Amino acid sequence: MVARLLLLLSIGLLLPACVAIPTNTHRDQQRSLARYDTIGIDAPVRLPELRKKTDSGFAAADFLTLHSGLIVSGEYINEDFKKKLETSRNSNEGELELGFSVPIAKGGSGFGSCSPVTSDGYFLTAAHVMSHDDSFVLYATSNDRQTFIDYAPCRVVYRNDDADFAIIKAEMKTPRYLKYRKSGLEKDTVLFAGGWMHEKGGGTFKEYVSATTNRDNRFRKLITTLPMIKGDSGSPMIDQKGELCGVLSTMRLGVIIKMKPKSTAVMMEPELVNKEIRKDRARH
Repeated sequence: MVARLLLLLSIGLLLPACVAIPTNTHRDQQRSLARYDTIGIDAPVRLPELRKKTDSGFAAADFLTLHSGLIVSGEYINEDFKKKLETSRNSNEGELELGFSVPIAKGGSGFGSCSPVTSDGYFLTAAHVMSHDDSFVLYATSNDRQTFIDYAPCRVVYRNDDADFAIIKAEMKTPRYLKYRKSGLEKDTVLFAGGWMHEKGGGTFKEYVSATTNRDNRFRKLITTLPMIKGDSGSPMIDQKGELCGVLSTMRLGVIIKMKPKSTAVMMEPELVNKEIRKDRARH
C-alpha cells in the first residue's frame, strides 16, 4: 500500500450504568480485526493525490474509512467543529492524515454511519440513524493534492422504518463509492464492516431472515458474526472484493459474556435503490 490511512476520532460515550453489557465488546472488535484485516481487500482504490495512481492491497479498515460517511446531528456542527474539520485539509501532499475530534453528547445520540453508492452524494444508512431533522454527512474525499474531510447537510430521499433502511442525499461529490454485490452470500463468507466510529471488524455471513414484519421481499436482512457498537449503524458491510452487501442495522445485547457477537445488516434490492435515486434526481 502506497500510504497508510490514519483516522483519529475522540468520542466520549457516557452510557447509563443500568445498560446491558454488549456482547460486541472492544475485545471482540480487536480480535475480529486481527483475524480478518490481514486478508485485505481485493479492490482498487483511487487516490488522485498520489500521482493519480490507483492503489491496491488496502486493509479492510482503511478501505472502509475511504468508502463510508459519518452522520452527525447539526447541533454538533458549530464554528469550532468547522475549524477542526478545516485543519484536516492542511495535511501534506500525498499523505493520508485525517484527524479531528467528534464531541458526542451524553447518551451517544445524534450520530451514525452511511455507505456511499454514487459519485454525487447518495448514501444508504439505517433509518433509525436519521432521528434528527438536521443532520450532516462527513466524508473523506480527494482532490489532486490531498485527501481531506468534506461535510454537507443531508436529507432523506427514501425511508422504511420497518426494514430500518434509508437513502439519503448530501450535496457533495463522493468519488469513492461502493458497488453492489450481485450474487447472494454463501454461509461463512468473510465480511467486513465499520464506519468511522470504532475499529473496523471482520466476521462471517450466517443466514438471511425476513427484514420486515410483513415479509416485504424488497429487502433482505443478513445475520452475521460481525462485531458492532453504538454508532456503527448504517456502516457498509462489504465482501472481500469491496462490494456492498448491506448496511449495519442492529447488534445483540446481553449479559452473557460467552455469547458470540452477532449483528444484522439490511439491503434493499439494488435496482429499487437506483430507481429511488433516479426519481430524486428528476425532482431536484
